[in-house]
Amino acid sequence: MIAKSRGLKRPRLFADETPDDLLHGELKLIQRRKGYRYSVDALLLADFVLPGIKSGHKIMDLGAGSGVISLILAQRARPAEVVAVEIQKSLAVMARRNVALNRLEGRVKILNLDARKLRQKFPAQSFDLIVSNPPFRKVGTGLLSPNRERALARYELKLTMPELISICDHRLKPKGRLALIYPFERLQELVAALEKTSLRPGRLKFAFHKKGDPVPILFCLEAVKTRQALKLEPPWFIESPKGRFSIDRDR
Repeated sequence: MIAKSRGLKRPRLFADETPDDLLHGELKLIQRRKGYRYSVDALLLADFVLPGIKSGHKIMDLGAGSGVISLILAQRARPAEVVAVEIQKSLAVMARRNVALNRLEGRVKILNLDARKLRQKFPAQSFDLIVSNPPFRKVGTGLLSPNRERALARYELKLTMPELISICDHRLKPKGRLALIYPFERLQELVAALEKTSLRPGRLKFAFHKKGDPVPILFCLEAVKTRQALKLEPPWFIESPKGRFSIDRDR
């Protein structure tokens, strides 16, 4: 359903959707009440990569969901282009609506595409930065959601970690960067998968539930094609006296 506002087409809400604020209302987000909804990991990954983005950069958001990370990067960093790739048609359609809702059509392009077909869509070395908030769980670990949208977003039903890294390796420029977020227990697996490509760990940041916890719950890792000393950044604490993590926690 589309409404016209000031001569422009603006998305309307369906009964099963909610209108939510993003970045304290700087952006708006349409989400389904039941189905895939973004969580703090998307905000962590966006916060991780924002400082390194330049105006001329071409960025791919692989597994974009409803478009949260793409919207934030386009709004805050203003790169040359953000290409958001999402395999689920329902989420790709929602991402397009969110792009229109925030008037970011000139900066974000949404593709409903299987990542394994990217070789047919883009030549090698096309992107300065690829970000991905991929399905966290391997098939056979944990309880698979009966909701297909959630299941595909959380479990590696369509794309495994090694496949994801290989695809990104070929699409990145020689000085390009790959930024990923995963649960802490998959760190060694990720490093081992990178060793089979031209990518190597360059920057690492852990996320703890709260200060004083002995083990992180998530990590963001930036991989690069040049060997360099690993930079370990100060951690995030998702829960703090200031509230739950947000990019603008002190606002």
